[in-house]
Amino acid sequence: MAIRGYYFALEDKLVQQIAAGDIALKSLKIDNYPGLSIDRTWEAIHYLLCGDIADGEPPLGYVVPLSSDKSVDFGSFGAFPLRADQVAAAHQAIAELDEAQLRLRYDFKTMVKEEVYPLEDGMVSDEDEEPFFAFMLQYFNEIRRFYSQTAAEGKGLVFYIY
Repeated sequence: MAIRGYYFALEDKLVQQIAAGDIALKSLKIDNYPGLSIDRTWEAIHYLLCGDIADGEPPLGYVVPLSSDKSVDFGSFGAFPLRADQVAAAHQAIAELDEAQLRLRYDFKTMVKEEVYPLEDGMVSDEDEEPFFAFMLQYFNEIRRFYSQTAAEGKGLVFYIY
């Protein structure tokens, strides 16, 4: 079973209420909000940007937020709300990152060794290095576009894994 990541954008006040526990995330109809699926790239992109599987430093840690102390109850893995100012900070941090800069951060062998999802030692080979980078880059560009639009609208977002 593949574990996928999903963002949805919503009004900042609503994000703050979710983060405070005043509104249960499961009470919202998520399909009513603009969203973005990043398939199975969520942990790999976080690792690419932060050099760790979870708890990356802001603002890059806000791009695929996985901070365990900031999660709210939702589904099997929880959800991670970001206020509008955090979305804007993340967008600013990734707006200028290009493919060449991302390649400098990319260490496929270490990612396999560290078992960064969806890479599993023994399940991938050196031949997968370039296709996997292209797979991540495609979704990174989608994330950048989604963050740009969300920040421009002054909205926050929620990221969750399912």
